[in-house]
Amino acid sequence: MVDFQSRYRLYGHGYTSPELKYPVPTYRELYHNTAPTIFSRRPRMHDCRRESMKDYVDAREWETWLLSQGLRETIRSATCLNLKVKETYSDGTKKPEKLLFNIGMRGSGDGDFNFPRSVITTRDGDVVVADTMNHRVQIFNSFGVFLTKFGKKGTGKLQFNEPSDVAEIPNGDLAVADKRNKRVQIITQGGQFRSVFETVDEPYSIASDLSGNVIVSTTRRTIEVYKKGGKLIHRFVIPGVSRDTFGCKICVNNRQEIIVCDAVNSTIKFFTYNGRYVSKFSPRSSGEGLTMIPSGITINRMGEILVADSLNHTINVYNDNGDFLRQAICPTDQAGCIQACAVGPEGHLITTEFSLSGPHTLKIFRYRPCHCHITRPGSSKRRTPTPQSFR
Repeated sequence: MVDFQSRYRLYGHGYTSPELKYPVPTYRELYHNTAPTIFSRRPRMHDCRRESMKDYVDAREWETWLLSQGLRETIRSATCLNLKVKETYSDGTKKPEKLLFNIGMRGSGDGDFNFPRSVITTRDGDVVVADTMNHRVQIFNSFGVFLTKFGKKGTGKLQFNEPSDVAEIPNGDLAVADKRNKRVQIITQGGQFRSVFETVDEPYSIASDLSGNVIVSTTRRTIEVYKKGGKLIHRFVIPGVSRDTFGCKICVNNRQEIIVCDAVNSTIKFFTYNGRYVSKFSPRSSGEGLTMIPSGITINRMGEILVADSLNHTINVYNDNGDFLRQAICPTDQAGCIQACAVGPEGHLITTEFSLSGPHTLKIFRYRPCHCHITRPGSSKRRTPTPQSFR
């Protein structure tokens, strides 16, 4: 409320009436309001909506219903995702729990982690973890027992600055993506230095095929393909919306295709080594109304693609066409904020999990029936102790 003098200060050319001015209706509104009167004999347009929705003629009410319906579906799907269902075999016996081992906590000791961004399994069944902020690589056996570690912060041989990923090359050595040093180091599983080659951009994720080629995904959303020995043969840009210093996880299939897990655009993309686009699909969750953040990707021996969802704490299985096959693990299986996943040769599903306020751990789940844990009781909720040495 203003006084008389304020009116003249607000309106320099004299007082203006404060009555509201209504906008002139658009031609679309005029047509909808006058069409029933002018064209009385015209048949009404077919309405495909449900009978309960045909009364909603106001656009604002319709948008409100869409929002409420979406929220209702999201709540229902999230509730079903966190609802534990009793799983039984065909003979009625209860299936054992999927979580086998929960290894480590946030820290710098042996078997502990500080932002473990990557995990792989070797042909012998050992588990290799890129312990990024501890600037080292740790190796465990298939039961989660600590074996060895190597690396410290630095720029020399066997020194890392935020190793972000690791891959096994055909001769059994490990290729480590040394992110901040912009290079890839080739190291034996016993911790001996082999060779090193520099990358164009900071490596974020790394993979290797049966021919010994090393494929690197960088923080600048580029893919770099190196021959055995470290010679760059291909380099291309991943299309899509990008964010600075945010790379994409990758893996390769047996057709020499690079499978890119694009978390920013929430898509899985396929490329050839020379950068030719093949296909893509958007991984969907197991319930309506749930948004996915694909944080990790791997491929099993049958060619199925496993995508980790850090938002819903799940790992879903898809085929090459993007069809949802099944859900491997979910929150009721004690899965957390999954950042990377791998499938072991004995049938275990291995994940690394971390968040800003949550635990930083390595977990081993049942994935396929394995003889090593066929009689293990469901006592996996306790944190598995890690001995200081194992030989």
